[in-house]
Amino acid sequence: MRASEFIEKTNAAATPEDVFGLFHAAVKEHGFDSIGFISTTPAAQRAFEVDSKILPALTVNCPEGWPKHYLAKRYAEIDPILLAAPRLRSPVAWADFENQDRLSPKQRQLFRESREAGMHNGVSIPIHGPAGESFLISLASAASHRDRPPDFGHLHLLSLQFYVAFAGLATQATGVPTMPRLTERERECLNWSAQGKSAWATSMILGVSENTVNFHLKSGMRKLGTTNRVQAVAIAVRAGLIQP
Repeated sequence: MRASEFIEKTNAAATPEDVFGLFHAAVKEHGFDSIGFISTTPAAQRAFEVDSKILPALTVNCPEGWPKHYLAKRYAEIDPILLAAPRLRSPVAWADFENQDRLSPKQRQLFRESREAGMHNGVSIPIHGPAGESFLISLASAASHRDRPPDFGHLHLLSLQFYVAFAGLATQATGVPTMPRLTERERECLNWSAQGKSAWATSMILGVSENTVNFHLKSGMRKLGTTNRVQAVAIAVRAGLIQP
């Protein structure tokens, strides 16, 4: 599924479950069958608090018995990727963590048992919200072999848009936070960024310096509560601040 199509469909979705279903379909095209959407900080749990209840992490097609086994073993306390999530800024492959020398025997056991449960070639994508929230989206394949490496860039974009659309719908019961007002130049720069233009290309289009474009992009990102340009674009599109 093209990124533009995914953005359009998730922005039109009526419920968080609809958004999750679209995300599942999109990542399945990349060969991933299992999805975990997990809050990794107290702020992340509070972000989806509706009617005094915390929305649970959603899982699709997770191998039967794995969530219960994971909790029974208290793996959340030692899962190296989960622990690193608040500091991560880009997608990571599980194999990169598993190959680290400093892992404890129990951490190595976690990776081994996840494969035995039928989760292979895992990838985790960190998501950071505007108020200190930290989430982790983890994807895994039932197939032990991949014909090609995962497209981290596309998976990152899909995950960011999923989070923006899901969060917007999940928090409607308590009211979606008011979006900040962007200047015309901030909207222009974000709009061209949404169309894949670099800061240099945008500067040529607008007739300003590259430093000026970067200044307005950073200003827009700060107002939208993120340091990630892709996430800023996703938030702005979702809020109707720009029309790519």
